[in-house]
Amino acid sequence: MKLSQNPRILLYAAAISLSIIFIAVHGVNYGLDIQGGSWLQLQLEGARVELNVDASKILEHQFNTGSVQKLSDGYVVTVNGTASSDLINKLGYSGSKVATRDNATRITISTSPESVVTNYLKNALDADVKVVGVAPVQYEIRTNVTRESLNAILAPVGGAVDTGREAFVEGLTAQTVDDTKKVLDQKLNRLGLKDIKVRVVGSQYILIDMAGVDVATAQDVVGKPGKFEIRIQTHDNESEHVLYGDAVESVDIPSNNRGMWGVPFTLSDDGAKILQKAAIDSGATKNPTAHELSMYLDKDQIFSAPLAPELAASLQKTPSRSMVAEVGSGDAGSQKAKVLYIDLKEGALPVNVRVIGSGQVTAALGDQFKKQIVIAGLLALLAVGGMIYWRYRVRRIVLPLTATSTSEVIMILAVLSALGQQLDLAAIAGLITVIGTGVDQLVIITDRLMRGATALPSKGEGKYAVSGGRLHEKRIMEILGIIIGSAATTVAAMLPLPFMGFGALTGFAVTVIIGVVVGVGIARPAYASIADYILGEDEKPEAKTSIEETGSVSSSKPAKKEASKEENGKETAGEETNGRKAAKTRRKKGSRKNAEENSKEE
Repeated sequence: MKLSQNPRILLYAAAISLSIIFIAVHGVNYGLDIQGGSWLQLQLEGARVELNVDASKILEHQFNTGSVQKLSDGYVVTVNGTASSDLINKLGYSGSKVATRDNATRITISTSPESVVTNYLKNALDADVKVVGVAPVQYEIRTNVTRESLNAILAPVGGAVDTGREAFVEGLTAQTVDDTKKVLDQKLNRLGLKDIKVRVVGSQYILIDMAGVDVATAQDVVGKPGKFEIRIQTHDNESEHVLYGDAVESVDIPSNNRGMWGVPFTLSDDGAKILQKAAIDSGATKNPTAHELSMYLDKDQIFSAPLAPELAASLQKTPSRSMVAEVGSGDAGSQKAKVLYIDLKEGALPVNVRVIGSGQVTAALGDQFKKQIVIAGLLALLAVGGMIYWRYRVRRIVLPLTATSTSEVIMILAVLSALGQQLDLAAIAGLITVIGTGVDQLVIITDRLMRGATALPSKGEGKYAVSGGRLHEKRIMEILGIIIGSAATTVAAMLPLPFMGFGALTGFAVTVIIGVVVGVGIARPAYASIADYILGEDEKPEAKTSIEETGSVSSSKPAKKEASKEENGKETAGEETNGRKAAKTRRKKGSRKNAEENSKEE
């Protein structure tokens, strides 16, 4: 099969082409270490606590009364004189039924004991408080608080933090930490900042790398809220400005009312009057469906819906400060409510944060590091190519091997960029690891191909395990099977790291996993086919020459045997002649000696 028709080669060519195009269009996301910029280390302030407190005592303290009756679904509070609706709303019990009779006010509050506790702590701490556990009930306080300060707040109502180490734990729930990370991501994306990495470490810390941004700007961006705006539809698709975020006095945690999720919020007195006038002037009070109320954060629409019929009728007569933005039901509605809750707070973080560390890497240092990386990569490729040539003495195999390693780098960078991952020191370490193991595997493939008879014995084949100049497809699969097994082990070892919150190790693990998948799935099979083709072409002329030489030697064997016999015959004949001559000489000498002895006797 020609290389141009080999499916492995076609897949390899398509992958490298798409990678080059993607990098040319979108570029590579350089990290802080390479591009320069700043980093921030944030500590999330908060704690999870278990309390020993009676909700009835809290209500008695809040309304300054001794008459609190517990019902199955709430409480009835009776106070002397008149209780203003502003006080009730301020304490967090808006929507309660109020009845005044005989110089006494009866307030029916539909709420749970946990809600009473959260309202009390929210007013005392000026922070969000949320129930995050049951049996025992656990509260999450989203601000800096200690056991001692919390006991001081609960003392007037006869409460305290439960005893035991688990009753007061510094840190927040995983959900709250994740929500904070999402807010930071959304805020930074809205500002158009690129190459931003937000990482979570444990339940208290968040690390932010902001490439190309100085420390002062980074701190300002993280702490600065977005621009919130309310607009109302006038006619067609046109709308007009009504309020900005400063008119929103408070935003409550999302709630579920009869299956519908919503976010309660309260306007200032002036804001309520302005909204009433805009609703009347636009016709929203008479035809709500044609005049929707829209909310925007940094010019992005985050909510749009018509006024509820009850609210529209109410606004026709009097301003309304308390409103609820309903977004839907079920899990989808709950998620939308969480997002809207954050946006209504103008992108403010769900918890208070404190900058406990910061630093900056200059752009000049980043540029210098880029050059050093390129130079080191080129030197490494030259070293690998030289070592391969020194070992195998086959020049044609050096270029495919080094080109395969280079193409792997390109494909890995393209995948990292597509996934939004940054190329930082951790990713570079992973890249080096992948290329190192990749070269090892390419050497194994080359070695098996060139020493196929020893590594993979086969009957009826010569020194190289080739058949017609090509390694059997079965043998290529055997080699790749060994490599795939090794790669699977590497991936299994790296998989836990991205989910264990080890910060920089996440980038390392992700790069290694991507590199192993790209190498084993695309690069190694393609290289095996290319190397098989090259070594098969090199083996053909050698095999032909060997056959010709063998044939000439075989044809000359009879001639050599004939010559050998003739030479042996000549040597034998010569030896016999020489022997006869020597015997004759000895006889002559013996005759002369006898004659001389006889003459002497006479």
